[in-house]
Amino acid sequence: MSSAVERPCGYRHHLAVIRSIERMRGDLSGALPLAELARTALFSPFHFHRVFRTVTGETPARFVAALRMAQARRLLLHSRLTVGAISGRVGYTSVGSFTTQFTRLVGVPPEQFRRQVRTLLGWLIQPAPRPRAVDDDAGTALTPVVRAGLSDPAGTVLVGVAPADVEAEPSRWTAVVGVGPVRLPAGLPPGRYRARMLLLKSRWTASAALVDQVPESYLVGQAEFSVPDPPSEPHRVPVRLRPPQPTDPPVLSVEPVRLVAGLVGTPTPSRRAHVPVSA
Repeated sequence: MSSAVERPCGYRHHLAVIRSIERMRGDLSGALPLAELARTALFSPFHFHRVFRTVTGETPARFVAALRMAQARRLLLHSRLTVGAISGRVGYTSVGSFTTQFTRLVGVPPEQFRRQVRTLLGWLIQPAPRPRAVDDDAGTALTPVVRAGLSDPAGTVLVGVAPADVEAEPSRWTAVVGVGPVRLPAGLPPGRYRARMLLLKSRWTASAALVDQVPESYLVGQAEFSVPDPPSEPHRVPVRLRPPQPTDPPVLSVEPVRLVAGLVGTPTPSRRAHVPVSA
């Protein structure tokens, strides 16, 4: 996703965008044309498109697509519906178009996502936080900054990185257990990048944050940073974490699920029930 930095916006605009997102969430199987969403926000289509992108970092069309894929992921995990049935529930008349879009945004085809995540589900329990040393000579690291007053900051930190000038999901992810500096993926070529950080709280299952998107189960943060040419001294980029907001686009990539599963040694019983999705 292209949301990279916190964008200032008027309160009225922010509320208008939230109204339109609620409209999207309420009818993911419908057409949701731009003109209709603009009417929900009480703006002209042109003004709505500009304001929506300012607030969310995404166009309305890309945000709708992300919401549809997020709902499809939940249905694949929690229901027995076929891929064809799920594609219709999230607004696609063609199973082929749905599968292509899902594969592009999530990273694997729908049935493969269903098999992989159900297989990994037993491993998606947060381990007890274990502080992890970071080598200061290894390059740039992103440091989570938890906002004062937030409880239970411990857990697993995930960071996804993408070029700042490309509107796409983060394609390279890394993870660390415990709230400490997170080393960026090795081998990033010189350039400007945007990073999206998730802190998965230790009291919740990872699937609550990564699939069900339970707001209480995780914190989010965003930042931009540069990889110089030639490389310079190692440095750290602070990322301020906060609770997720309705205007945050969902994380769709399957890579965070795989990373978290790889951090845990053996599956353990879930301490929190997953959010049910009706079939």
